[in-house]
Amino acid sequence: MVENEQKIVVEVPSDAYGGKLRGYSPIASTAELSRLEQFKRGWSDAIALPDNLPDLAFHLAAHITIPALFSSCWVSLPMPEFLRLLVLGVLAVAGAVLCYLREAVPEVDKVLLFRVGLVALGVLLGL
Repeated sequence: MVENEQKIVVEVPSDAYGGKLRGYSPIASTAELSRLEQFKRGWSDAIALPDNLPDLAFHLAAHITIPALFSSCWVSLPMPEFLRLLVLGVLAVAGAVLCYLREAVPEVDKVLLFRVGLVALGVLLGL
């Protein structure tokens, strides 16, 4: 054995209460959230804006430039009619999910509407 090893001392409560350890739990108790609370927390974490400035700037720029690119391609490039209908169907489903999220998770209502406003601004700039 090496002489300069540190010894670790662990104190375990004695079972002075008839074999039962009072107030001692070997496993940390965690309060489990319901499935609905986990759902709400997951969406609010996903929709929240980033904390640091470079990521925030990237997200804001991406929310404007990507829809602007798509809308300018929509107007200037000839696309078959079935592709246009497919894109409109995807937009309808996204709008339905947006309405559902506004009702299901009211904590993210303002951030969600801010992001939708940025996308709308990008679409208008692309036209």
